Amino acid sequence: MSNHVKAQSSITIDASQNITNFKFVNSTGEQDKKYNANYSGGYSLGYKYAMDNGLFFPVKIGMRKAGATYVYDNTNYSWELQYTEARLGLGYNYKFDKLGAHISATGYFGYMLKANQSLNNEDFDIRSSGIINTSDYGVFISPGANFQANDFINVYLDLNYMLGLANLETDETQKSNNTLYGASLGVAFLIK
Repeated sequence: MSNHVKAQSSITIDASQNITNFKFVNSTGEQDKKYNANYSGGYSLGYKYAMDNGLFFPVKIGMRKAGATYVYDNTNYSWELQYTEARLGLGYNYKFDKLGAHISATGYFGYMLKANQSLNNEDFDIRSSGIINTSDYGVFISPGANFQANDFINVYLDLNYMLGLANLETDETQKSNNTLYGASLGVAFLIK
């Protein structure tokens, strides 16, 4: 006799409110902590395969904005980046009747669609200039909670931490990475 692990598939839709920043290390190896965060958003469409033992496997595609601000010698610098990205991960959900608590680790790969830098009142397209890499990759760590509204709909809230592992600079003597703290509110539609 074999044991069969039951599974549940769902389609997910979520929107995020994020606080993004850069982790910047200069050519002498010192981290500059004077960068200020930007507030931005994101959204995604996904698929989640969840097993009865609590393990789940999320896959997502979506859009997200990133960036930071910086003031140096009375000059205001501002970066606004936009990525389309794909995510693949692993998580665990513990159910308490209709409520659940979960955590997931998700790798992502992002492709930059837009990158603007503002110096005071002048805007520059730094994506086309070649001074910034157009791809980014890293990891999301997302603890959260979910509520089973009925047999077909789950509502969830994720608290997200993201660390970009790719250098944004094409100049390899400096290192800058995307960072993010945020919250995602989403709906999962169960496939029966």
